[in-house]
Amino acid sequence: MKKTLNGLFQIQNKLASFAPSEFRRYLKVNWDKRLIVLIGARGTGKTTFVLQHYLERYGSIDKCLYFSVDNPLVAKFGIYAIAKEYFALYGDAVIIDEVHKQENWSLDVKALYDAFPDKKIVILGSSKLNILNQKGDLSRRAVVYNLKGLSFREFLELKYGKKLQAYSLEEILSNHISISSQISQKIPELKKYFWEYKRFGFYPFFVEYSDLEYQQALYNVLDKVIYEDIPTLKNIKSSSSYQFKKLLAYLAMSTIPTVVVASMCNELDINKETLYEYLDLMDRAEMINIVRRQKSSVRSLQRAKVLLSNPNLYYTVSSELWKHTSDLGNIRESFFVSQLGDQLSASKFVDYTMQTTGGAVEVEIGGRSKSRKQIKQLENAYVLRDDIEIGFDNVVPLFLFGFLY
Repeated sequence: MKKTLNGLFQIQNKLASFAPSEFRRYLKVNWDKRLIVLIGARGTGKTTFVLQHYLERYGSIDKCLYFSVDNPLVAKFGIYAIAKEYFALYGDAVIIDEVHKQENWSLDVKALYDAFPDKKIVILGSSKLNILNQKGDLSRRAVVYNLKGLSFREFLELKYGKKLQAYSLEEILSNHISISSQISQKIPELKKYFWEYKRFGFYPFFVEYSDLEYQQALYNVLDKVIYEDIPTLKNIKSSSSYQFKKLLAYLAMSTIPTVVVASMCNELDINKETLYEYLDLMDRAEMINIVRRQKSSVRSLQRAKVLLSNPNLYYTVSSELWKHTSDLGNIRESFFVSQLGDQLSASKFVDYTMQTTGGAVEVEIGGRSKSRKQIKQLENAYVLRDDIEIGFDNVVPLFLFGFLY
């Protein structure tokens, strides 16, 4: 076992040496909690985030051990045996990556939590994968944080060194003219940068690649989700992986995000129940976002909107299509949904109903020429326009919603 720990120490030191020291993600975590769960879609930077924490708080393998469950060294002994040995010989905390790769992993984590009340445990896994709904029942013990993909604000800082503040949703709606004016003065090429963000700025690993290389890297991420992550949710046939790819392509090329069940079933040659199951699995794996009507059941897809989880996926999955079309509606809506998430429901009047501290707000999303006709009779409503830098009245630049975090 000591040889295994030494091997893990070497891996940890190497990974930590590549962790950036300047750029920090938006998420604030109370690291003093005994059991922390960090979730988030693949590629959003969870590993880098926890390694930065390791360097800042511990800085020594004698105090904190990071290891990934998909490492063969870990697979041989299991989570509990490795962490138990480490705690017996060394430090104060363990960080366990790709935790869902071990069957019944939650039992090991619960056993560690109970056996070592003076130690800290951080576990990482993919979002919406029922990471707490396990046999060990960690829900009463864990504090859960979700690390989302880069916001537009974070992209500007990471790529161009432009450090700007974040704003609350209420601040943006009530003071958007002043805020957008200040931002546009500081960022002269704002529209160009926003276009870049929508193409390749959602995942922090864009800094490692050219545009074409980024697309291939993102394809690889999608493959890992389809072939590795989704099977941890449900035992599915290998042939189903091809169907997931077909469904992904169908959604990427659709010009109407509202679900039409019969058309989707015919296109994919599957029945209604299978379609519902596939969409649910893709939603839980954060490949897509499903925005339902308010008060709809979790299973209901009536008038629901189904979008790829962020704009980068549209350009990657159907890059040739999007080079030759002016219909960018799904990309705009995908960006908006990726930033607001659970605060949205599909609206029966316009595109979305947005929940704010001041109540429900109706929003319609479009390009620079989008009119206010659809919101004219609505009491509390806004038009969000792409390709503009400064709005007026109840017309708000779409890019501003990339400054929420």
